[in-house]
Amino acid sequence: MSSQPPRSVAANPTAPHGSDRELRADARRNRERVLRTAQQLFATEGLGVSLDEIARRAGVGPGTVHRHFPTKEALYLAVATDQLRHLVAEAETLAATGDPAALFTLLSAMMASGAENVAVKSALVAAEFDLRTAAPDVAADLTRHVADLLERAHAAGAVRPDLTVDEVMALVAGAFAAIRHAGAETSRERSGHIAQLILDGLRPRSR
Repeated sequence: MSSQPPRSVAANPTAPHGSDRELRADARRNRERVLRTAQQLFATEGLGVSLDEIARRAGVGPGTVHRHFPTKEALYLAVATDQLRHLVAEAETLAATGDPAALFTLLSAMMASGAENVAVKSALVAAEFDLRTAAPDVAADLTRHVADLLERAHAAGAVRPDLTVDEVMALVAGAFAAIRHAGAETSRERSGHIAQLILDGLRPRSR
């Protein structure tokens, strides 16, 4: 007679599959909760907030955070990549509208996201992380959407005819630097004003 305990699979054949799905869904929800909380805390309280404090604010155990993000750098990268994914989703929604001015809406969102996460982006640069190489597919998707919206804006005469997608992406990156230089990271009004000044430079010159 075997001394091995009976396997739970035999006791309830339907449980493992459902339980596995529930565990995976629960793990995804916890990860999303941690990312949302970390992004907010980094923006409002700085990068000094600990992983354990993030766990407490997110309502999960410290082990959950450390399991998903063993280092602060891993969490910084995940937060930044997650923001890119949200921007890609917004770009897809804007592309479906057919609005020639959708480019400006997306760029405004990109600059606002960058302003809120400028500390995280700076930490990644300091750690020699580049999102274009760390998350190449997401970064490429966002650039592709910007290029498509720029082409639509060009066709409608909504932007300068000499504007290229590389220049647009460079100006977005420059906006982050300008917002940080002005110390406007925590002021949506000031960072939004700086972003608007840059966006105004993309519009056709009046004759």
